[in-house]
Amino acid sequence: MTRKILIVGPCAAESAAQMDTIARSIASVLQDSYAQLFAPVLRAGLWKPRSMPASFQGVGADGLPWLANAAALAGCPAATEVAQPEHLTAAYNTGIRQFWIGARTTANPFMVEALANVPLADKQGVTWYIKNPTSPDVSLWSGAVERLRKAGYEHLCAIHRGFALGDHAAGCYRNTPVWSVAIEFKRRYPSIPLLTDASHIAGHADRVAEIAEQAWRMGMDGLMIEVHPDPANALSDAGQQLTPEALRTLLQRLAAIDTTASAAESIELAALRQQIDETDDELWALLSKRMDISRQIGDYKRRHGMPVLQQARYDDLLSRRMQWAAEHGISPEAAKQIMDIIHEQSVLKQI
Repeated sequence: MTRKILIVGPCAAESAAQMDTIARSIASVLQDSYAQLFAPVLRAGLWKPRSMPASFQGVGADGLPWLANAAALAGCPAATEVAQPEHLTAAYNTGIRQFWIGARTTANPFMVEALANVPLADKQGVTWYIKNPTSPDVSLWSGAVERLRKAGYEHLCAIHRGFALGDHAAGCYRNTPVWSVAIEFKRRYPSIPLLTDASHIAGHADRVAEIAEQAWRMGMDGLMIEVHPDPANALSDAGQQLTPEALRTLLQRLAAIDTTASAAESIELAALRQQIDETDDELWALLSKRMDISRQIGDYKRRHGMPVLQQARYDDLLSRRMQWAAEHGISPEAAKQIMDIIHEQSVLKQI
């Protein structure tokens, strides 16, 4: 049985006592029978890349012994975020061997290059977790992977933490999942374990379980979940951190989900997939027909001196489609994304 990677711990290390407390709590949670499903890692941020300078920026290198001692107490490896070469060197010299690259760092090829080129004594003993960039750019995500590979690292994992698409698209989550980007990354790198950061996607403790279950059912290779002994008084990301007991409940819930399929279920699944394939064929045929009509509309507009882009018409069309989506249980945000793509291609066809 392949165990799921489970990276748990506070958003930030705040004190030696806090890290000691959370380590003991997590060790207790992982003593339950479901623990065999998971390969645990204790996380804590030390250098916090916060948007505003007045925000808590982390305790820095002072927290390295707290994290190392807590991981030993919990009986699992330690992991922390590094964004600059000096972060990596200090953490490595403390004995930490697992690191993650945050979304803002992944988006900066120069920073990834600098981290990849830090001379370490044993690169084969290091595990890297690469978070997706803040924008849904799978090539930028892939670039970070390739830079670390080029530098000689072999133990690479990726973390899907959602995307900052703006208030209009965020909906009920802190970061929009855009699962299609994670799926495309997995298609490109099938051998690289892909985890989901349920805390950063959810943005609120009450929704972490929902995202974690979606990731679990999709077959993701693990989870990153923020856990704090006293979330209400956490110095960063207080709203999205779970208590140890909430973590226990979540892991029990996930362990109860049977993702294996019997032979009979496989036959049923194959039949349903056949229906999906047939429906997709119909969809593509309709899209082709729509594009042909768009070409004819473009010809008409050229003959009559009309502009291609007519915003009022599209606004009305989009409003009706989003209303239809809401009435039929489809996310209006998703409907808008689909319509935007179709409209853009239609405009290009008319041009």
